[in-house]
Amino acid sequence: MEVRLLRHRDYSSVREIYKAVSNEYLRYQRKRSGKVYDPVRPDLNTSQLDFYVATHCSFAAIENEKLRGVLLAQPLRWFSDWDKVLWLEYIAVHAAHRRRGIGLALISAAKDFARKHRIKGLFTTLNIDNEESKSLLLKAEFDVKDSRIASYSPESLPRASPLASVY
Repeated sequence: MEVRLLRHRDYSSVREIYKAVSNEYLRYQRKRSGKVYDPVRPDLNTSQLDFYVATHCSFAAIENEKLRGVLLAQPLRWFSDWDKVLWLEYIAVHAAHRRRGIGLALISAAKDFARKHRIKGLFTTLNIDNEESKSLLLKAEFDVKDSRIASYSPESLPRASPLASVY
């Protein structure tokens, strides 16, 4: 598996994964409560994807020349008392390829990016009822608070990770 920066040519595969994961989440909500309580957009538009490519801190996981997972992120300079943080907005892995380390490799790539760019921390939010997401973030050594916000302390940013090689 290769983890690399997101590219323009990845758009259709990112949209495919995003749509599948969004629909999976909407089905879960309906099954759990009979209604949609946290609506999500079914697609990402080109300008959104252009933005993530331009940040140079969003990643794609490629296996057998196919995109299997994506991490969309952006650096922020105003969050908390830190001068710069990396906001992980979206982490998704194709359903057929989960539980194989792809999500962890994507997060490792984001950690490596943060270390190289002296970013002070990584933050993300997660759906309160998404135990798989919570488990992934805990494996990645994030501090998950109130099952909604997760952060990763900069002091423990490792040297280059063996799980991710970013090109």
